[in-house]
Amino acid sequence: ISIGDHTLFGENVKLYDHNHCYEASPEFKVYPSKFNKAPIKIGSNCWLGSNVTVLKGVTIGDNCIIGAGCTIYQDIPPNTQVINKQDLTFNPL
Repeated sequence: ISIGDHTLFGENVKLYDHNHCYEASPEFKVYPSKFNKAPIKIGSNCWLGSNVTVLKGVTIGDNCIIGAGCTIYQDIPPNTQVINKQDLTFNPL
């Protein structure tokens, strides 16, 4: 895991550079002590908000903002803002 200069993390940020190995066929089986791994690279001058999760193999470019609660599972280009957008619908009582 590499983290660039001047990068900020909010509370409860999680970085997972590994996953359990598993089989899906002929039946589903998880191997508790076998892992596959890939690096995580976070650029300089980034801000990862509270409760962000970054998964293995991801590169986050320089000057990125990752909003609270996001799960990052693919590369994020430099100078990008990522947010969890949730449309709220209010129904009258």
